[in-house]
Amino acid sequence: MKRFFSAPTAVNLELTEICNITCRHCYNFWREDGMGSISLDEEKMDRLVEKFREAGIFHVILSGGEPFSKFEVLEHAIGELLRNNISVSCNSNLMLTTEDRIKRLATAGLEHILTSLPSGDPATCDHIMNQVGTFEKVVKGIKETVAGGIRVSANMVLMRSNLGQVYQTAELLSQLGVQKLFFTRSVPPVYQSEPDADLDVGPEEMKGALDAALQAKADFGIQVGSLVSYPLCFLGDLEKYADFVGRGCPSQSGHRMSINATGDIHACVHEDEGYGNIFESPLAEVYQTRMRKWHDQRFYYEGCRGCEYIEVCESGCSMMALGHYGGHKEKDPLFVGPQGITRHFKVAGNTEILDAIESGTRFSVPKRLRFRKEDGFYLLSIRWANVITIPTAIAEFLISRQHSGESFILEDIGKEHRDFLAGLFFKDALESYDEGETIQTQPKSPTGLGVNLENLPGASFSI
Repeated sequence: MKRFFSAPTAVNLELTEICNITCRHCYNFWREDGMGSISLDEEKMDRLVEKFREAGIFHVILSGGEPFSKFEVLEHAIGELLRNNISVSCNSNLMLTTEDRIKRLATAGLEHILTSLPSGDPATCDHIMNQVGTFEKVVKGIKETVAGGIRVSANMVLMRSNLGQVYQTAELLSQLGVQKLFFTRSVPPVYQSEPDADLDVGPEEMKGALDAALQAKADFGIQVGSLVSYPLCFLGDLEKYADFVGRGCPSQSGHRMSINATGDIHACVHEDEGYGNIFESPLAEVYQTRMRKWHDQRFYYEGCRGCEYIEVCESGCSMMALGHYGGHKEKDPLFVGPQGITRHFKVAGNTEILDAIESGTRFSVPKRLRFRKEDGFYLLSIRWANVITIPTAIAEFLISRQHSGESFILEDIGKEHRDFLAGLFFKDALESYDEGETIQTQPKSPTGLGVNLENLPGASFSI
């Protein structure tokens, strides 16, 4: 059953239109009108934080443009968001870093920066980022950020010119201390009058790139994922490609809203259609009415209906469908069909979790969990923008144990909830409790928004 939220769970907030580079694949629809000079100031940022707090937003991604070009606003925003229990991350090319700036952001409480490195080959990197010397600057920024204690992930937008460099790039980034590398499809920018052939990657080439990513994960220990969803029928073997399962389309699932430096609101960062201005219209009203077409399955491709993974996949990427075939309701260019799924995604690949639960293992509820009551269910924020839906009875039980600090066993929550409890443990939403000591579990699922347990078919919970 489709869940409708009262507000998004995460907001992509562009602090500024100013950027120091013009990447070939940049999605900012306003870039063809010039990079602009519009930026948020601290007063507007404070107003936004209050709106986010009132709406129950869990997480804000500070982006641009290049947010380091408005460093004081960036630093101020981080502090204000965290003071209001809103987690925060930053998207930056890291070319404007200094040791002092990284130290200041770490002091403000920033834990994570997502950067972009399109290739481990300097010449290819400079070509894609449209500026000589970008490779050296990004590498320097990564080193300074890691040394300053801020976790770094990197995004590699896949295109023909860098497809053969996936493994090489992953090896370099793992050596630099990057923890996760996203291998993301290039979405056709809406401002391009003619398609860029370099951005058009076919299914066989794309699958080869994902295979190289999985090999790099095995060899270098770097986590992998994607910022733009792949149709699950294209992946086919959902056990093998589990790292690329679960994100779906955060705009269609209702999790995401994008806000420009002008205050204009969009459902997706790739989208140029606006639904109002955050400084003129209530956030909840814009989300619940003007953006509803994104949330009510209106954009699902007809060939996806009936697929048991449809609410996990969200019919692939709607902006890819728009860019390639001219409409949100068209098929994702990598669409295969439900028959393409050959193996199910598994919540638990072995019996360890279920055996532990049934043998009386005790669990505790981490203080980091955040909850938001909705109409007939709850939203649970596990970490950062990793938010899932959860039944009311389970949510209120967890909230009570979080407040009391008491641990619990399966019988306390009800044996009928065994599989969901296993899913919560798998998702790192619970910690095992042994002899008075809390043991932190290792995340076993894709990060980011990840897999929403309620949307998975029953086969995903079977051993």
